[in-house]
Amino acid sequence: MIIHIENTKNYLVNNSSNSKVQSIPCKILADCDANVSYFFDGAVKLEKDDTFRGSFRGIPLRGTSVNLPAGYIGVVLHESIAPLYENEERKFHVVNKFKSLNYWNWDKIPSQNDKIVQALEWIEIAEALHSPITQE
Repeated sequence: MIIHIENTKNYLVNNSSNSKVQSIPCKILADCDANVSYFFDGAVKLEKDDTFRGSFRGIPLRGTSVNLPAGYIGVVLHESIAPLYENEERKFHVVNKFKSLNYWNWDKIPSQNDKIVQALEWIEIAEALHSPITQE
């Protein structure tokens, strides 16, 4: 399968473009815009331990903000036409970028054991393991 990623509006080099990304442990069967700032952000409370408390459809959430490793940026992609078959070419468009994200757990305080934190730490470990060795 071939995947094309197009950056037609230069979101990756435009410094003013920066999304607020939320990673919630659920699957939403919709592909449309949502007024997140009105329906979700307004109900989020900052706790004393720098975590967030919120809820999604009445279910309690606990979250925190994590930064991507230095030198990396995240991108928000949009696929306007989904393929009909598994092996078809796919075309995504970059619609925004981000350097940090808020991730959420179901009523569990975020910790270093969360998979998203471990994945972001692995980027730095993999970079150290695979970078060229220089003589000093």
